[in-house]
Amino acid sequence: MKVKDIMTEEVVYAEVPGSAADALRTILKKNLSGMPVVKRGTRKLLGVVSRDDFSRHPEETQLALLMTRDVVTVTPEDDIKDAARIFIEKGFRRLPVVQDSELIGIISVIDIVGRAISKMPIKETIEKYMESGITVIWEETPLKVAYELMKLSGNHALPVLDSEAKLVGMVADVDLLSVAQIKESTKKSEMSGGTEGDKWGWDSKNVIYITTRKLELPDKKVKDVMIKNVITATRGTTVPECARRMSKYRVEQLPVIDAEGNIIGIIRDVNLLKTL
Repeated sequence: MKVKDIMTEEVVYAEVPGSAADALRTILKKNLSGMPVVKRGTRKLLGVVSRDDFSRHPEETQLALLMTRDVVTVTPEDDIKDAARIFIEKGFRRLPVVQDSELIGIISVIDIVGRAISKMPIKETIEKYMESGITVIWEETPLKVAYELMKLSGNHALPVLDSEAKLVGMVADVDLLSVAQIKESTKKSEMSGGTEGDKWGWDSKNVIYITTRKLELPDKKVKDVMIKNVITATRGTTVPECARRMSKYRVEQLPVIDAEGNIIGIIRDVNLLKTL
């Protein structure tokens, strides 16, 4: 199966010149992990921008300075196994599909999972692909702490537990970004200088105003923004069935639970790519 067989041709993209704020609004509205950036008025690919870029550099206002220019791409004639290998090795979630430097489509992890793996006659279960070492979070955790935990653990979403250690929800970085605000603060700095040896000389002062922008999260807890209707899997869930659930609900990962409902691991869509 080739990239052109499952890629999405109607691509959501940003343009430069353009603002970082506009690109972030599009990513949040469309619930994307990132998107390509093209030269305004053309389909010439210049870079990509991701949710991580906004989290790491909330002070940047120009999209051209925020985006990543060194872009890995695929062509429509590439095999989907080649795309899957890049996703696994590089940790990317989306790859621009280009032909003669022009953006003609996009292929994502969920495209391969939903349009290929979900339809394959694979009988094995997800047990050997699931991850048992996972990061979870308490539902009473303040959003500011949750944000730092996601950054430190490298996770875009975390299972949420209640005080009885039962799974009660999922919280993703997009949930935090949707309620966050960009706050500006201005600091005044004065530098003085006079004419040395001239007692009649005026002291001169240069006043510099430094404006910084940072991401501010409201005084809320994880339970206030988490998704409560959690889609799950078990050890016995087959690979195609798991892929179908991920595709249907547009989720990147499913908590794996036992017969009592206790969380025992997690299965990510990128884990399923290994079946190829």
